[in-house]
Amino acid sequence: MDLRHLLAHEVAAGIIATGIEGAYDSVSCSTAGNYPSMGVSQWEGGRGDNLLSWIDDGRKFIGRTYSDIVDSGELPELRAVLDSEQGRAAQLEILAADCLDYVDALMPYISDSKCVIYASMWCPTSTNVVRVFVRNRKNRGYDVDDLSALAAVFEDEYYVAAAVGTAYKQGYANRARATYNYLAGHDIDWGLLKDKL
Repeated sequence: MDLRHLLAHEVAAGIIATGIEGAYDSVSCSTAGNYPSMGVSQWEGGRGDNLLSWIDDGRKFIGRTYSDIVDSGELPELRAVLDSEQGRAAQLEILAADCLDYVDALMPYISDSKCVIYASMWCPTSTNVVRVFVRNRKNRGYDVDDLSALAAVFEDEYYVAAAVGTAYKQGYANRARATYNYLAGHDIDWGLLKDKL
């Protein structure tokens, strides 16, 4: 198992442990349109339909609007499907693949493992925005290989880069602190992790 895969495993574990994107059974209406945003990585649109295609009982929800699912009274059923053994397994497998993409996007700019994990845990918001954000901060002299400095710049500035306005400023600040607190108190035993994988 190479470092990229080990880091991706830690990113997925962190996203799930902190719940920063949601729980296995999370379902909400997407802010981008009338379709469900689901699970531990808030998959939606085509990515959401892909997740549902991996789950036998999830296929009936493919292509449906959020309003249709709510109005039909099937929202609890969708939540149960996502939280089923098959639903959890599908989410873990898809998240692990997504996290490898996140790590690959950030490793050219960050060399510290915990900092790669930290920034990668933001990538479900937008991998490209996070990559450009980290690259630009590094080019401006920020120490992106220091966990507390990286967390501080995400807390103070990410909402601007994400172009969400001040409405999301506090939410992103809370996410920055929660992600930092998780990683600051988390010792990664690479030898043990290699044995597990």
